[in-house]
Amino acid sequence: MTGSIPKSWGKLCLALFIAVVSPAIAQDQTTPMSEADMRSMLPFGTDDTLKYAVCETKSYPTCTYVWGVADSYDAVLIKAGSKPDGNRLTTVFAKASTLQDFDRVLATYTDAEPLADLGVKAVWSEKRHQLSLLTSDYLVVHVNVDAQGVDDRKATAARIATFLLGAK
Repeated sequence: MTGSIPKSWGKLCLALFIAVVSPAIAQDQTTPMSEADMRSMLPFGTDDTLKYAVCETKSYPTCTYVWGVADSYDAVLIKAGSKPDGNRLTTVFAKASTLQDFDRVLATYTDAEPLADLGVKAVWSEKRHQLSLLTSDYLVVHVNVDAQGVDDRKATAARIATFLLGAK
């Protein structure tokens, strides 16, 4: 079989493509939201501030936001490489190759509740406080809302996802 590439090499190349290129494709999604944008979608108390807003590429581009009443221990935690205590919002962006790739996401949910009018497919998990959706260009977006004072986490996560996709 001179000149042909073994199937295992093709699978390896595909895996490398997904691992390296997919996060790069979604990289433009990792600019932190402003505090003003967050305040328009999330409950901030009178004395609350955005204490932490970091976007970085871990396995996938991830943004973590923490807000609440600031205290002196927040800076110590951040300097030590940790996150301060408070209300949290986490967004994760990944690039899928096919519609079926989203089925792997769905397989991890035990309480997936389908959502209409959001992406090609979207689900909500009350246990996780997380919305996951797939766009028509195969961008997978996860929005996790772990915040006190949110009356309807599902609606809040959907509002944030819509905002993020509009900013894309």
